[in-house]
Amino acid sequence: MRNLAMNVAVSLALSVAAQAQIAPWHHKTLLHDSLVDRFIEESSGERAMHHVLEMAAYERNRDTSEYGATYFEAAYVLRQARAIGFDSVAIEYFEADSVWDGEEGELWEVSPRRAKIADYEEIAATLAVGSSSIDTTGELVYVGRGISPKDYEGRDVAGKIVLGYGPTGMLHSVAVLKYGALGVVSFASARPLEDPDQVAWMGISGSRERRSFAFNISFRKGMELRERLERGETIVVRVRVRSAYRPNRHNVVSALLRGRQRADEYIILSAHLFEGLAKQGANDNISGSACLLEIGRTLIALMRQGAIERPRRSILFLWVPEYAGTIPWVDAHYDVVRRALVNINLDMEGVRLSHHGSFYNLERTPFSRPSYLNDVLQSLFEFVGETNCESLHGRRFARPILAPSGSRDPFYYRIEYFYGASDHEVFNDWGVGVPGVMPITWPDLGYHSSADRPEGMDATQMKRAVFINAAAAYLIANADREMALRILEEVFSHGLGRLGREYKRAAQMLEHARVDELQATYRRAENLLKVSLDLEKRTILSVSQLCPQDAAVASRAQHVAGELTQSLGPALMRNLRAHYEVVCQGRGVKAVVPSPTPQEREAGRLIPEPTEKVRGYFRREWITEAVEPAVRDSLTTISRDKVQELRRLIDGKRSALEIRDVLDAEFESPTEVQDVLNYLRLLEKAGLVRLRRL
Repeated sequence: MRNLAMNVAVSLALSVAAQAQIAPWHHKTLLHDSLVDRFIEESSGERAMHHVLEMAAYERNRDTSEYGATYFEAAYVLRQARAIGFDSVAIEYFEADSVWDGEEGELWEVSPRRAKIADYEEIAATLAVGSSSIDTTGELVYVGRGISPKDYEGRDVAGKIVLGYGPTGMLHSVAVLKYGALGVVSFASARPLEDPDQVAWMGISGSRERRSFAFNISFRKGMELRERLERGETIVVRVRVRSAYRPNRHNVVSALLRGRQRADEYIILSAHLFEGLAKQGANDNISGSACLLEIGRTLIALMRQGAIERPRRSILFLWVPEYAGTIPWVDAHYDVVRRALVNINLDMEGVRLSHHGSFYNLERTPFSRPSYLNDVLQSLFEFVGETNCESLHGRRFARPILAPSGSRDPFYYRIEYFYGASDHEVFNDWGVGVPGVMPITWPDLGYHSSADRPEGMDATQMKRAVFINAAAAYLIANADREMALRILEEVFSHGLGRLGREYKRAAQMLEHARVDELQATYRRAENLLKVSLDLEKRTILSVSQLCPQDAAVASRAQHVAGELTQSLGPALMRNLRAHYEVVCQGRGVKAVVPSPTPQEREAGRLIPEPTEKVRGYFRREWITEAVEPAVRDSLTTISRDKVQELRRLIDGKRSALEIRDVLDAEFESPTEVQDVLNYLRLLEKAGLVRLRRL
């Protein structure tokens, strides 16, 4: 019976591991069917696209009156939010350093022919952010990539203008700051084959006194100039740049849909309205902000129609400068943030998926922030994916979500591990602690280039993004006991699938390990499974946040978590151990289970606790101003990609060993105990943690 139970449990986990193995007639969400239709009908991709066109039809040369005041996009969102009818709308200003403003930038060939190469008024990306004012003429010299001294061997570029295909900032640093070039022209491109005519958005750095100028041009134009130079032509170019530094204040617009019962609890929806001030991309950075406006309008319209009631909790909408506005807003409203349940951060929402080879990706919360939020959104992603495709069973789109001017494409989606690089990272941070996710279209062939224009977007994808995120926000904001229990079952079923996939990963780690690595690999594989089980347990228990005073929800969550860890968990662990023995037998070696090292046992007795200094988004100055550079360097031995998650895992409950174990499961490369201990001691020296010994 024991083996039977083990096999049944493992089979159950594996059976739900694959996406889209669903009966072709069964399409349900956490929303009742009648509400699904109302949300679909009211959500408008057309209106969302109108906002994109109003704010980012093209990249404007910003009017000087905007600087230090209210920027065009913020003023637009403010007007629209007030017209939509939120309960309150506000704009706040946060102090910032002065900001570069490009006013004019032209690059002309003047010999042997006269031809325009680049013009800031035509394509704003062509003038590198940070370029200084200049009016000069110089010979164009090709240096290859141009980012290492080898590229300059045998070439004298002093007083000349360098052409290269390296990243603009690096090209400028070497050619101008090291070798005395007048300036640079870069034809670096992330997509030289897919779109040779796009111009990359890149800038230059260095002190303002030493900084010169740089132009970004298309790969095609750069190759044309390169070929002429390599044939022996002498090309002379004229450069005219006019720029200035302007006063700047970060504009943050907020709008509130007040809850009817628990108004002091918040679901925060965020989108960056600015990613710098020069770049004004359509998908990145305006699409998320456009969707936020349409989500608000959709919810308020459905409330006015009587289709939905006002949500129990408040929904707070934020339009921010990426990171630069979110961080000071969080600090200024820390009391609100501490009462926030979750964050949904809309970044790049609108490319036409089929044209970009793209997916609508759900970037889940990190392991340190287990939350039902992931599964609420995943259920909606899956619903749209299953109902907006044609199957071999002869079934067309079961619940079409299509915009009148949009595509008729299927819905392509992926559910992925956490990835930061946007404002949800601020909410997930150590001293903030709000579980945050990012729905995002990727890849985007126009990303950070002149090609990021509305014509690359799709009103249908925008409608689907509005539907998914409006429904998710409302489900959580209005959740009662009944909905909390339904979400609990959603979390449990998805958790079985995740455990099946992680079990498969653990088994394959053993199967592909070298003989001399089998013991160490088994330790990592076993740890992966343990961490995965604990993560699913914590995710199940997170549902209690929706009804913290409800004994029925808490009891059910505890029961389900117990079933997972006490029944399925041991079965999976036994099965992995048996698989390890089979693999070792096949390789002709003994299956040895590694014992904890003395260092690991010591780390298991050490509990790091955050101090009162850990409040708001982490700042490097918390360490650099408190610890000498040599000490910092000696104690920062852990890889940079793990540092943020290490900090997030410090909660006063986990031991240093448990932190190491989570990092080892979450990241591709192994994590050493000593690296974790070193960084914890660095934080202790900075006064950010206390190390309690058991």
